[in-house]
Amino acid sequence: MKKILIITRWYLPAVKSGGTVRSITALVNGLKDEFDITILTSNRDLGATEPYANVKFDTLLKQDGISIVYLSKLNISNIKKYIDLVDADVIYANSFFDITTQVLMFLKLRGVVKSKIILAPRGELAEGALSIKANKKRVYLIFYKLFNLSKGIIFHATSKEDLEDIQSHFPKNIVEVIQNPKDMSSEVYELPFKRVNELKMVFISRIAPVKNLLFALEVLKDIEVDGSIVFDIYGPDEDKEYWKLCQEIILQLPTNIKVTYKGFLDPTQISSTLSKYHLFFLPTKGENFGHAIVEAMQVGLIPLISDKTPWQNLEDRDCGYSLSLSSKQNFQRAIRDVLSLNNESFFSSSKKIKEYILKEVDNPKNIERYKKLFIS
Repeated sequence: MKKILIITRWYLPAVKSGGTVRSITALVNGLKDEFDITILTSNRDLGATEPYANVKFDTLLKQDGISIVYLSKLNISNIKKYIDLVDADVIYANSFFDITTQVLMFLKLRGVVKSKIILAPRGELAEGALSIKANKKRVYLIFYKLFNLSKGIIFHATSKEDLEDIQSHFPKNIVEVIQNPKDMSSEVYELPFKRVNELKMVFISRIAPVKNLLFALEVLKDIEVDGSIVFDIYGPDEDKEYWKLCQEIILQLPTNIKVTYKGFLDPTQISSTLSKYHLFFLPTKGENFGHAIVEAMQVGLIPLISDKTPWQNLEDRDCGYSLSLSSKQNFQRAIRDVLSLNNESFFSSSKKIKEYILKEVDNPKNIERYKKLFIS
């Protein structure tokens, strides 16, 4: 068996890092029967100050057919120790800017790492993502290119948009485009009855600038509608200052729009929670896949998202809305359109959306392509 070392900041039992853990978990489940896989990860969840309970740190653990190391410190000596110990044929780095990948690149520069490296930026090179903490990212990119750290690296893109972002910075590198693996649920959920001029909307994501909740709230602040809108927000308040700005806008919303923050939602509860709503609202600044978007469409919600995801031209397919962030008015128009739907029209759209996403997310074919990527 070929040895694969996956370096990722978060892995199970992490629950607060969005789709990152779900992507890697689905990948591991698809590959572990044919590859010797080791995960090198942190010993705590996103934003957590305390490590996981009942997990041994800084030791090689055998679990569910793979090996896992939960590092107490993400430093050079710790990461180098396990890179040397595993001696993998392929190292898969699950981020571009994370400290774990930065250490890997430093070790590569020093000539310590000889393994084949596959690097998945996960949408981090998109314009919207680069605009957040822009100065730090710009300096790192300059350093990266100055020392030619991309030499010999194969990049993994999960969408056409991800491919274009990577090629704009590293035009000479090989980029393999393979959609994120996704564990597909066969469970069918019953959505709420849709009355004309009543709408239940939901946002499920990290509360951070890249997810663009503030934009969503500004859309609602200025919208003129007849009827009532419920907008529930789920997700960890990762950026406290950003969340304060969101709360200020919430206080300015008209009385016919009720916004409630519901707190963190465990990933196992996402689909059942989605089934309580009609519309999924995520005007993100950039997604390389968007697990919550996919899950919302699988359940049958109408997606109202930006055009910064792989799910493009949804209006042409009558499968929701993928709109430019340059116009809040277009988002408001979309909300008014869905608000005006009756139950029959809503469920007609819902059926088309479920059929569309089922065709688009073809997990068995993706896993075969991943196997070729790691074998070649």
